[in-house]
Amino acid sequence: MTLFGEPAWITAAEDSILHKLVWNNITPSERQLGDAAGVVAVQFEKLDKSYLKTWAEALGVSVELNRLLSGEIKPKRT
Repeated sequence: MTLFGEPAWITAAEDSILHKLVWNNITPSERQLGDAAGVVAVQFEKLDKSYLKTWAEALGVSVELNRLLSGEIKPKRT
């Protein structure tokens, strides 16, 4: 993407979710799961769930992703 005439990398919602889940496996944190759940709540209809499931399996976070997509893990409250 180009911002202000300069090339910029923008993270897709799916990649943010996967990153949060992987980070949670490294250092378990309700914050990481809550953040991921917030992205799912806002973007649910637009998410490429096939992409998410493929990469979640490869990254070893399928269980957590399924919990997110089912609504079992709720967004954090601030």
